[in-house]
Amino acid sequence: MSGLFSNYLRQQRFKAIAPYIKGDVLDLGCGLANILSYLPSDQVYVGVEKHPAMFEWLLENRKGYEFHQKNLDQDVLTLNRRFDTILMLAVVEHMKNPPNILCQISGLLKPGGRLLITTPSQFGAGIHSIGAKAGLFSKHAAEEHETIFSLATLQSLLNENGLKVNIYQKFLWGGNQLFVCSARFREKE
Repeated sequence: MSGLFSNYLRQQRFKAIAPYIKGDVLDLGCGLANILSYLPSDQVYVGVEKHPAMFEWLLENRKGYEFHQKNLDQDVLTLNRRFDTILMLAVVEHMKNPPNILCQISGLLKPGGRLLITTPSQFGAGIHSIGAKAGLFSKHAAEEHETIFSLATLQSLLNENGLKVNIYQKFLWGGNQLFVCSARFREKE
């Protein structure tokens, strides 16, 4: 169930990433693909969602876009294409095994492509947990948090998986973090 301010948080997340989106987009953990309302209608967009009910909803309600049902914690993405922008918006903190997908990102990025990650800060996770109990934020989302990353811990995980942080910033009064990343090493084309 959504909290009173869940839509506001989503909007602020989209505003934070908007300046960094370019070209073809792959959205990992896309949910209901709400990001589409912030993108041009002719945007090349591919979404990946784990939950069967959401995946079925996407197929019925987001015609004209490509969707795949995959578990980012364990599946290999075989999309046979690369992307200019890969999104992981409020996803990594819910994962049990983030290296499974992070190690695949370099092979999914076009040369010069970027990975955009948003995740709560440690401060933000505390506020979110308290707010969820009061019905201000999604209680379900707060209960599903597996890991709350600091700059250092996520930067280390990204580095271990062939990615580097080019831009780091906090938004929503320090409650959320944005990581703009690129591949450290390019595979031979």
